[in-house]
Amino acid sequence: MEFLSDASDMTMCDKQKIVVRGGKPLVGSLQIHGAKNAVLPMLAAGLLTEDGVSVSDCPHISDIDAMLALVGELGAKAERKGRNVIVYGRATRTCVSGQLASVMRSSMFMLGALLASLGEVKMPLPGGCDIGARPLDIHLDGLRKMGAICEFEDGELRCYAKALHGADIVMRYPSVGATENLLMCASLATGRTTLVNCAREPEIISLARCLRAMGANITGEGTSVMTVEGVRKLHGASASPCADRIVAGTVMAAVALAGGDVSMYGISPNLLSSVTDVFQAAGASVTCDSACMRVRSDADLRALSVSTAPFPLFPTDMQPQLMACLCYAKGVSFVRETVFENRFAHAEELSRLGARVVTGGDVACISSPEPLHPAVMSAKDLRGGAALVISALGIDGESEILNPHFIDRGYEDLPKLLRSLGADVTRQI
Repeated sequence: MEFLSDASDMTMCDKQKIVVRGGKPLVGSLQIHGAKNAVLPMLAAGLLTEDGVSVSDCPHISDIDAMLALVGELGAKAERKGRNVIVYGRATRTCVSGQLASVMRSSMFMLGALLASLGEVKMPLPGGCDIGARPLDIHLDGLRKMGAICEFEDGELRCYAKALHGADIVMRYPSVGATENLLMCASLATGRTTLVNCAREPEIISLARCLRAMGANITGEGTSVMTVEGVRKLHGASASPCADRIVAGTVMAAVALAGGDVSMYGISPNLLSSVTDVFQAAGASVTCDSACMRVRSDADLRALSVSTAPFPLFPTDMQPQLMACLCYAKGVSFVRETVFENRFAHAEELSRLGARVVTGGDVACISSPEPLHPAVMSAKDLRGGAALVISALGIDGESEILNPHFIDRGYEDLPKLLRSLGADVTRQI
């Protein structure tokens, strides 16, 4: 396992760049791996039992490496064998280090895992991409209703409870992270917990199935109301995550923009229905059967107006990639971001290609009065970085994307993936 642990490693990453020589259509096929956003909470759930919890099809990305490092730092063990990861042994420490918490937002899953297993957790506020405030108030409101005491001390969050009990919790917003933390705590709490207005994302279903395989009593996943009957202890299990719908959506965006014919395997159409609808409205063709999703495009895109929203509507994690495509569309497009208030950092970078991208409040207006040209762009976050890479696929000439370490958080060697489809994309120093 590799993890960026010192300044020299970070300096090396800062010097890297992704070089895109565009103008080639994408043709071929690929298998979609397990979802980052499903695997991370499943690995955290492994701390809820002394037994081994095996998670299959874990992608080789830096966020997974950081989670495995965090599991080890807390006193448990994590072992990767190919695409399978086994977490075994409860954590023995209740404090999450500032360094690992600052690397990724998913350190927040230790809030539920450690509180449920050890009765206490102390951690700095989680880091990750700078796309908005992403406060923990929904998490803490639910935990307090279950009997936890949550307080801030010297800039750190401390939660503790002698015993957690079931509760009726109405979430003011269907937060994915809060739903996952509350599921972990409710699984080992005394009595029944009902979560109302909880998140419905496929990654929630993966966690619920993992916890149920471990002995938890959970019903209602995939709906807005979930019920958990607490059990005394959980045991080891094997579980598989859903496929990564955002990786699949990113490929769909790349084909729509660059043109071509690509088949994706291992991804259920139900995971991407809202994304498929949007790209078909923009001019791409998407056909599906039980085994394959085929995307075809002649790179002749139409302008759209789209708003992001929680699942099953258009996901915020696909907003930057859609914006990259709309830079090539005929007419004027509007994108409204309703989930994160600071998720337009890629807009300024896309404008370097010659697109006219104007943001105001939660709305971006996109048009391209002239042909686009190559540019040097800088990734500011994970999905925005991926959008910059695919934005360069439709331009004859050489573009550069700096700070690719952001992209590595959620994509398993994006340049290699695109090369497998015929693109000219390399990583250089």
